[in-house]
Amino acid sequence: MPYAVAAIDLGATSGRVMLGVVENGRIELVPAHRFENHLVERGGHLCWDLDALWAEIRQGLADSRDLAVVRGLPGLSSIGVDSWAVDYGLVGPDRLGEDGRPVLGTGTRIGEVIAYRDSRTDGVADEVAQRVSRERQFALTGIAQQPFNTLYQVAAEHRLRDLPPGSTALMVPDLIGYLLTGRRRTERTNASTTGLLTADGEGWAPELLEAAGIDPALLAPLIAPGDQLGTVLPALARELGIGEVPVIAVGSHDTASAVLAVPAEPAAPAEQTPGDGPLAYISSGTWSLIGLELEAPVTNEGARTAGFTNEAGVDGTVRFLKNVSGMWLVSESIRQWEEDGARVDLDDLLAAAALMPANRFRIDPTDPDFLAPGRMADRVRAAATALAGDDLSPSTPAQIVRCILESLAETYREELRTACRLAGVPLPERLHVVGGGSRNALLNQLTADAIGLEVVAGPMEATALGNVALQSRALGAVGEEPGAIRELVRASVEVERFTPSSTPAAPASA
Repeated sequence: MPYAVAAIDLGATSGRVMLGVVENGRIELVPAHRFENHLVERGGHLCWDLDALWAEIRQGLADSRDLAVVRGLPGLSSIGVDSWAVDYGLVGPDRLGEDGRPVLGTGTRIGEVIAYRDSRTDGVADEVAQRVSRERQFALTGIAQQPFNTLYQVAAEHRLRDLPPGSTALMVPDLIGYLLTGRRRTERTNASTTGLLTADGEGWAPELLEAAGIDPALLAPLIAPGDQLGTVLPALARELGIGEVPVIAVGSHDTASAVLAVPAEPAAPAEQTPGDGPLAYISSGTWSLIGLELEAPVTNEGARTAGFTNEAGVDGTVRFLKNVSGMWLVSESIRQWEEDGARVDLDDLLAAAALMPANRFRIDPTDPDFLAPGRMADRVRAAATALAGDDLSPSTPAQIVRCILESLAETYREELRTACRLAGVPLPERLHVVGGGSRNALLNQLTADAIGLEVVAGPMEATALGNVALQSRALGAVGEEPGAIRELVRASVEVERFTPSSTPAAPASA
């Protein structure tokens, strides 16, 4: 029996609602509604326009239902939500009904959803470290101490002291889930990114709650990916014409859904492939998240000082990874050029970059100076080190983009080697690239050349695909056995393979 499900997939620069049709052992993704997502300045902070996002999401759900009906299906069978990590909104208590009980979904948002790129957390990590050392924080949570972690955002939160009893802090996808169902829950994969959840994923770390000044009652109970959050509120179901369908808690951190959609082949028995490493991936988009899928977190001091993090995946897996500023560097550079009056086509720009001489300039894509928006091309030019030629810095857009992409590829090489060394596993035979960046053939080839491994690119819509796949399993359209979801994914996508075009330098021991 075919199923039609809606995947709400929110990124830091754009969002989409995708219809997923699951039939005959494969998933077909159909775009229902795409929209932009921009930072706005409100009250002196960089914020997400959640009201605008919610309006777009409602439109997307109605459009998804219409698409399903056009295809002869009765409508939507379920909904799932994923988004970027670490950001949250504050919701006041539900009002009481005539019977004295809370009325689901009637709490109002308190203030704006402040974005991780806001400056309010400047210096906060150092303050928290005076209460709980950085070493202790990592040992407790396994999460890299990025300045924008939820832990530091909440420690800087000026609204806590005025919150009415019964208020809740909800991560962005959980906040959308609340607007859909009225249920307050925190999905585990996104909770793991906060720097507040224990490394085993079993609960919140009391030491860190106290260090950040958080009342445990502010945090909603945890829910596992694959569990049902609730059903669409009756009034909303009538408004959108979608019915009171279930809302499934998917891997709500977009990277968790994206990694679930890696079309990896089943692992061969260890005795047949003794040197084969674990699944290695890059979720390539605004951020490049490069890492390994493991069975347990790596919380040693070496992992902490190298900036690696351990995020919860679906089915008890761990995403041991490093955040690298990815296509953000290119998209922000394009925004600068367009603001300066140029007309820029990304495909044309990449084609021009491919013709540029190789190995002329380098930057460090992990430099925190590249975190904030604004005049990115100028900052890349100023930070670039000349490796060859007469120019002191890249001057044309094509040179700047070539510099960014070559720098990213070399960073991927070093971070993958480091991840394998820290986890005590061999280098893998291939690297999977999923997400929007998987379409960037130049970057994929540069990555294969730099690492000396085959790069398997695709699917592009990995987050939506993983979102749909997990909903499918929750509905019974996919088996519960290990590997069933990735078998479904492999049957649903086509990939592109890139092999090293030259022999790279000998890899560091891993």
